[in-house]
Amino acid sequence: MGARYYEVDAVRGTALLLMVLYHILFCLYFFGIIRWFDPQAVSGAAGAAVFIFIAGLSLILAGRKPARTVKRGLQLLFFALIITAVTGIIYPQGFVVFGILHLIGCGTILAIPFLSGKVQWFIPAVSGIGIIILSCFLQGVSGNLLLLPFGMPYPGFTSIDYEPLIPWFGVMLLGVSAGKILYPAGKRCTFLSRLPEMPTVLRPLCFAGRHTLLIYLLHVPVIILGVFLLFPDAVLSVLF
Repeated sequence: MGARYYEVDAVRGTALLLMVLYHILFCLYFFGIIRWFDPQAVSGAAGAAVFIFIAGLSLILAGRKPARTVKRGLQLLFFALIITAVTGIIYPQGFVVFGILHLIGCGTILAIPFLSGKVQWFIPAVSGIGIIILSCFLQGVSGNLLLLPFGMPYPGFTSIDYEPLIPWFGVMLLGVSAGKILYPAGKRCTFLSRLPEMPTVLRPLCFAGRHTLLIYLLHVPVIILGVFLLFPDAVLSVLF
């Protein structure tokens, strides 16, 4: 079991709560309850970027052997496929094919070569920046279903959650690099070792940060249920 540090849990919890807030607004917009929110203009990318970055950093803290890291990645992909199936039933026009959980599951496995203590911090950093730059050249490039995970969607593709490996695996590798700098050998660096005990005010965020997978899996159904209880006609008119 890897070390846990409250500052990491707090940042992860903050990113998760920003994601939850975005999904609340999106659901209210999707069911026609609010009109002022525009998902095309207001992106949830910032919260997603922090979440993915921390996922990369956490791979350093976890300190798992490669076999256990693969197992963890496959577990995340299993839950990701459940999300694909459920959204395919509820909203087939834009169901989740390769969302943030698909990305982190695949990225967890793909990051294994970068996790070794023999790999210096600048290798995942340069690789991550390279992947992000590569995405600039893929803008507007059409692909097919098999190329969706690599940032090359087919014409007309839409999804309510789409984070392809290019560029997002690059963000995850930057998190791995930061983990190597800030938590060498899974321990706080000299600067972070001066942090005080966890402030009480951060306890809720840290709790969320320690249970991100469960909260992530449950929050959208809970939001939809809440919207349905408050605005049943609006939900039923969209779903049925």
